[in-house]
Amino acid sequence: MIVVLRREAEDELISAAQYYESQRPGLGAAFLIEAELALAALERFPQQWRLVRNGVRRGLLQRFPYAFYYWEKQPGEELEILSISHSKRHPLYWSSRHGQ
Repeated sequence: MIVVLRREAEDELISAAQYYESQRPGLGAAFLIEAELALAALERFPQQWRLVRNGVRRGLLQRFPYAFYYWEKQPGEELEILSISHSKRHPLYWSSRHGQ
């Protein structure tokens, strides 16, 4: 199973890392490492997170208040990350990115 980030999700990831790095040197790198670990776990166990809407699941980072929204774009083959966003953001703002 491969994990693909939509362009918007990748932009969100980079923006969050830059923000954390501006707050404290090294914190942006720590954020990226945690995101990479979460996505690697997702690749191995894609069904581990709960469904939130129309086949989309929500996963959480442990150390940082961020959630990632994803769906199985090609069953058994490809997961698409729709969003990587702060937990305080409106929970369905990403829904227009989901083509189902």
